[in-house]
Amino acid sequence: MFKHILTLIWKKKKSNFLMMLEIFVSFLILFAVWSLSVYTYRNYATPSGLSTDRVWAVYLQFNAKNDTLLVEYRDLVRQMLQGVPEIEHYSFSSSNLPFSFSSSNGDFSYQGKHTLNEVMFVESDYPNVMGMTLESGKWFEAQDTIGKVTPIVITRHMANALFGQEEAVGKIIGDEASPRKVVGVVPYYRHKSSYQGDDNCVFEPLSNWDSDLLLKIKPGTNADFEARFARSIQQLGKDWTVEIQHMDNMRSTQDNTILIPILILFIVCAFLVFNVGLGLFGVLFQNINRRKGEIGLRRAIGATKRQILTYFIGETLVISSFGVVLGIFFAIQMPLLQVLDVEASVYMWGIVLALLSIFAIAVLCAFYPSRQAARIYPAVALHEE
Repeated sequence: MFKHILTLIWKKKKSNFLMMLEIFVSFLILFAVWSLSVYTYRNYATPSGLSTDRVWAVYLQFNAKNDTLLVEYRDLVRQMLQGVPEIEHYSFSSSNLPFSFSSSNGDFSYQGKHTLNEVMFVESDYPNVMGMTLESGKWFEAQDTIGKVTPIVITRHMANALFGQEEAVGKIIGDEASPRKVVGVVPYYRHKSSYQGDDNCVFEPLSNWDSDLLLKIKPGTNADFEARFARSIQQLGKDWTVEIQHMDNMRSTQDNTILIPILILFIVCAFLVFNVGLGLFGVLFQNINRRKGEIGLRRAIGATKRQILTYFIGETLVISSFGVVLGIFFAIQMPLLQVLDVEASVYMWGIVLALLSIFAIAVLCAFYPSRQAARIYPAVALHEE
């Protein structure tokens, strides 16, 4: 039967080639969509390594004329914070706060290996503010910053990139002018969005010029505390400005920035695949109508309705398989050539899901025309011929 199907497909190779081309294009579209879906879902399901619950981002503008005044103003704010009972933890930070639109990158090396990392300057209470846990080592304290070697905490992703299976804690990275010692490793730190993949990140002790502030507010704090807190800071200095944002809202904004374009892409791809399905349905319906004589002859020599239905669905699946095989050839190049920094399993899932989707579309498009063909009476079909 399979050989017979191939013979019939070859005899109508021109019309079948167009169907294969449609299947090929649809497969590549579905492969891209499913790969993106698997990648996005995996990232979303992976722990972020931080918590935004009851965390506020406070942007301070001191209008200081030099770094010395900036340090004095920051210490003044620190003294005020220690007397506010509603604040559970706080930490000054560099401007690239989590889920902000700010970024600061740096290159780090170890024995010829290089990584590009997000560099964040924070204080010792930062992990308490952000709800972070350490996988190994410790977080740097004030006494650790004394000396020529700067203590740093890095993510597990960065540790694997630089050190492989070796223990990261205690390693010295960087050049001789500014050596850095790894004192701790955090398992995850996905600070750009909920859909961000694992990334390289470095935490260093706070620099003198950093003035942004992160607060962890105690549960049950009154809603008017935010306004009172902002006024309290503004009263400390002349022409100071304060902007407060809730990190839950910042995270939602970043997630929507990523999610909305993805949803639009899904809608566009679904529309394209739907049109391909309609075209495939029309072609199959027309082809079957032209083959009524063949169908009537098959029925006359004893073919059942079920056999006719199975035959035409099988023929459609064989035609689809040719387009799918060509699509798989191109899709498999993505993990082989490492076009993007994505795990090969993501592409494999994309191929499998696209394959199942194509065959499901082919069966759905072929079922109704094949069912109509199976209902044709032999005498009617042969009489028309």
